[in-house]
Amino acid sequence: MGNQKQSVMDLVERHRGEGRTVNEVLGSVGVARSSYYRWRKGHGEAKEPRPSSYQITDEERRLIEEVKQAHPQYRHRRIQGALQNQGVYLSASAIYGHLRQKGWVEPYARRAAPWKDPRYEVWQRNLMWGCDWTKLLVGGVRWYLLTVIDFFSRLIVAYDVAPTVHAGHVKAIYQAALKGQGISVHSETKPQLRVDRGSPNTSGITQEFFETLGADLSFARVRRPTDNALTERFYATVKQEEIYLVGNYPDEISAREEIGRYIETYHQLRPHQALFNFTPAHVHELNNKSVLLAELNAIKRKTREKRKAYWVDRANESEKSNEGECPGKGRGEIVNPGANTEAIFSPPTTGFSK
Repeated sequence: MGNQKQSVMDLVERHRGEGRTVNEVLGSVGVARSSYYRWRKGHGEAKEPRPSSYQITDEERRLIEEVKQAHPQYRHRRIQGALQNQGVYLSASAIYGHLRQKGWVEPYARRAAPWKDPRYEVWQRNLMWGCDWTKLLVGGVRWYLLTVIDFFSRLIVAYDVAPTVHAGHVKAIYQAALKGQGISVHSETKPQLRVDRGSPNTSGITQEFFETLGADLSFARVRRPTDNALTERFYATVKQEEIYLVGNYPDEISAREEIGRYIETYHQLRPHQALFNFTPAHVHELNNKSVLLAELNAIKRKTREKRKAYWVDRANESEKSNEGECPGKGRGEIVNPGANTEAIFSPPTTGFSK
């Protein structure tokens, strides 16, 4: 590399003696001016790294190594905390750099997130439901909104407003959902109900009811709200768009009516991103994702065709507007004024003789 740089500098000096400029010579060999002048100043080779005042000292390296040897399972962040407890502060990145230089960084494999591996696959309506409750104020007193949501369509198949929640409410709302969907209690297959491990769900009364009914009661894992994520997501929506806006319902009747109106709007009018921006009621009625995607593709195709026709019409209108007023003459063509010019510049005739 050094020989090439020297050759370029010699070439420039030789051609400068013949009257050519530096730019011309460097342009012919493809070298930048900044590189050429840097080479001339002797800075073409890499500089030696200058010592930094923030570089850790030998004593600090020794402390890192002592903590690591005493606690082999510690990684850089825990070592940073151990040193801080000794009154020595080193950044975690500095400790990591020293451990890496020593070859003491162990491979670390993260545990897969539990919500990445769903525990269920819902491919039609009334296959799996989710049940939970959330708080609201009725007459200044804490009440609860209970819901059952269909995991396929996000339709609220049953809801209730109650001053408290116990096993009887869980039983009643599941029965109301079955009735609303036209599912007999004697049916062999009933929707599985996903619930958390709250006391109304885990009580012996609730479990005995589901065993007698022949329905599955599916419990979410402890501290895993993502196992009932669709229910939790609905509560986030209804709180932001209804419960928090009202704040305090005056009485139980108005609470049921207003929440009922919101749920009807949620079903019929509110697009849902997870449903390709269709409404829950429409998806629940179709009950087929293939048909839903075909409908979406038809809407896209119709919109593209309409847009294409619009621009074709605009182009045709533009061509017509570009035509000149004279027959056979375009807008940009030169028209011979002919007699019009003579009439303008000729003296006016008044009809009186001198």
